[in-house]
Amino acid sequence: MKRFLFAVILFLIVVSILGCSRDGAYGSEEAIKRGDIVYQNEVVHLERFEKFLINLSNKKEDTIRITGYTDEGDPIFQDLQFDGKIIQYTYDNSNDAFAGNDKGIEKDVCKEILEKEKKQGEVEFLISDCSKGMDRFLIRVEKEKLKYQ
Repeated sequence: MKRFLFAVILFLIVVSILGCSRDGAYGSEEAIKRGDIVYQNEVVHLERFEKFLINLSNKKEDTIRITGYTDEGDPIFQDLQFDGKIIQYTYDNSNDAFAGNDKGIEKDVCKEILEKEKKQGEVEFLISDCSKGMDRFLIRVEKEKLKYQ
């Protein structure tokens, strides 16, 4: 009986630890429900991203979250909070099991989102003019799917 009780307690401890190890992480279905702009094979909630771009050009406050997923299914969050002047940018790959030494949360202050046309009719959007001097990829979409232009 003692062994059984010990096994049950040990099992509960292990489950608790594993359950808490992905704090803040959620899958793509949950991200879509939450209204995240989900970037995988295609962009879900593209219209919300376009609305953010319009608000940016009109100097209107807005906040979005772009959630991408690694091949293994680990989320990478990018939060953009625009206050009418600057974009507070947060990159969070702390749930990426294979991020290596670059794993964690990085914050920056940026001024714009660049749109770069690529071959095959695609457009890439990058967060740009940041205080740390590095542009970062946000999403890539087929140009024909964009409506805001």
